[in-house]
Amino acid sequence: MNYDATYHRNERLRALARWSEAGVLEPRRQLPIEKAFADRVREKSDIFFRPMAVADQSSIEYHRQLSYLIDAFDALPGRVDIAFDSTWKALELASKELCSGHITDRLKGLSERLEPGVVNLISEKYPAQSCEYLYQRFVVDALQGSADPRLEKRLDGLGEPLVSQLVDYLKSEYGDETDERRRKGAMLLRRALRGDTLRLGDVEGFALTTVPRAKMLLSLFLYTARNDRFHGESFSPFVSSKATMRTYTHPYFAFLASYYALVGTWKIVYPSVVEGVPPKRKRRSVKIWKHASGFSDITGLGDGLAVRSRCR
Repeated sequence: MNYDATYHRNERLRALARWSEAGVLEPRRQLPIEKAFADRVREKSDIFFRPMAVADQSSIEYHRQLSYLIDAFDALPGRVDIAFDSTWKALELASKELCSGHITDRLKGLSERLEPGVVNLISEKYPAQSCEYLYQRFVVDALQGSADPRLEKRLDGLGEPLVSQLVDYLKSEYGDETDERRRKGAMLLRRALRGDTLRLGDVEGFALTTVPRAKMLLSLFLYTARNDRFHGESFSPFVSSKATMRTYTHPYFAFLASYYALVGTWKIVYPSVVEGVPPKRKRRSVKIWKHASGFSDITGLGDGLAVRSRCR
């Protein structure tokens, strides 16, 4: 489904013009991709996303985090990008309960303490779009001289030589010359993020352990995606003429990854709120996440992110 830029430009102006007359309580007309996604969700998903139930905790900070999750879930299913924004706020707030210092320091500290099972649960589901996003930011932009210096500083600041070795190999082996080479580089990056054992040129048996992969998840992927949105570095995704079904995959994964990183943080900071959940409910929530027919059904992609489950 393709619509030219002029169509979308006119639709954006038309929406604002109508609101200037009727006020913003009147719903605007959905753009074609928004309607197509809503139709696909109704057709393919009976729950879209089911969060874990958690127990109470007297901490004000904990309930502040829950308030951000309410905002996040209210934005679903149509605005998975806003759901990511709100869930990230909850995760950033929770990190203050575990580590001190700047957010970059807190994310590194959290990476070292998240349970391997949480990291593996998230990392095994990286969609191609998110790996292409990382490849663009840390390989292509660097080679083209357009990288944000803060990204390079954050990469160097991870203190993970294997991560730097991987990025250097991607730059030299796949580069930025053709779309095909970039896609291949992004797919190798996905295997590394999953913890697969790789061969990088003459180097055999290359593999990232849990902590480096957690740092890449939190400090490189999620924090970079958050900054791009916060600083207006990218177009609002679903009112763009370039939006497709694939557009929903990347922010939805960012939302899911942030949510399960938050749950993993709660297991450390507020263990009773997670341990207090009946085991059956916890297993069901994880099963929904791991179910491999959900988001691929909704977007038509082969990457199985959990959106649909008929288990009860």
